[in-house]
Amino acid sequence: MRFRWHNWTAALLVVAVCAAIAGGLVWNRSRRVPELTERIHRLPAGTSAIYLDLESLRSSGLLALLSGQNVTEDADYQAFVASTGFDYRADLDSALVGFANSEVFIVATGRFDWKAIQEHTRRSGGTCRNGICRLPAATPRRVVSFVPLHNSMIGMAVSSDEWAVSKLQDKVPNQLPVPDAPVWAGALGEALRRNESLPAGTKLFVKALGDAKVATLGLHAGQNGAELRLRAECATEREAGGLESQLRGVTDVFRKYLENVNQQPNPADLSGILTSGTFSREGAVVTGRWSVSRSFLEKLLSGQL
Repeated sequence: MRFRWHNWTAALLVVAVCAAIAGGLVWNRSRRVPELTERIHRLPAGTSAIYLDLESLRSSGLLALLSGQNVTEDADYQAFVASTGFDYRADLDSALVGFANSEVFIVATGRFDWKAIQEHTRRSGGTCRNGICRLPAATPRRVVSFVPLHNSMIGMAVSSDEWAVSKLQDKVPNQLPVPDAPVWAGALGEALRRNESLPAGTKLFVKALGDAKVATLGLHAGQNGAELRLRAECATEREAGGLESQLRGVTDVFRKYLENVNQQPNPADLSGILTSGTFSREGAVVTGRWSVSRSFLEKLLSGQL
């Protein structure tokens, strides 16, 4: 079974791989890896983000699930591993990925061999100057730039601006909270309202969340799969009540649709997840939970969805 790189889920893996390729910078500012909240403040203000804690994924077995699939990896990444010995499955600890307009920003932590990666950068047509290194991106007229932020942490940007990574050198206030989950996504409501590139079946939920100030969705590991947990903060209790009603209504729409076509929710696809949602509200905060089966995760990671 081949992994289909056009699949939206593969983007997370590709981002982690890009972070690995850009990694390897060693800078002895401090031996303590900055807390996640500090890393979030490196992202430009208003940036939407995805976070992957690979250390937790290893211990929970979710990363092993990915490794167990017959994944066809990118040829550039295979060449990178061959020349440097770096493998994200073992050497990358975390990747915080930010999206702002057409730019992608990454703050990654792990173990890197800078000398080997520096040599790989030169062989790949890249350059390093004033502490910032750059490589041509796979997409035309785009550049991968990266800079050391810590002895085991690097910053990276994919942009038409070859110096875009310099934005990660400053700390700015960021409203994204930090869910207690190994994988999570967070965004301001205004960013969700602009997002059109979403998997089928999720657009109604995201449209409803566009009314929130900020929303996060975390993936928590469980015995038989995982659970998605939503936290959406609204400006007022009244708006939170409206959001809760919308989420319940969208869930009912999916359930009734399946009833009308004489189908049962399938735990192995999105129908099983979307119809499993339960919601509650406390003050101006709305929470939601969805069950994610192991069979769904297996199909997701093998590129069948």
